[in-house]
Amino acid sequence: MKKYLITAALILGAPQSLLAQADGFYVIFDSTTKDCRVVASNGVPAGLRYKKLGQYATMDEAQGALNSMIGNQCPSG
Repeated sequence: MKKYLITAALILGAPQSLLAQADGFYVIFDSTTKDCRVVASNGVPAGLRYKKLGQYATMDEAQGALNSMIGNQCPSG
């Protein structure tokens, strides 16, 4: 019985801990594809290929910022 409780706690706790690591969203520019996109803070790719253009608390804020950047900092796609 104790094994089942521990297993259930780990299964239910894992998704919450993964979500807790995403403390915001970034708009990033990919210099190779010349495209911008929104990514969670725990999914930001590393390397010189990517440039962070802004950090936002919610996905909606990041998407709104991305839409306003089209044509300025980001190409039209």
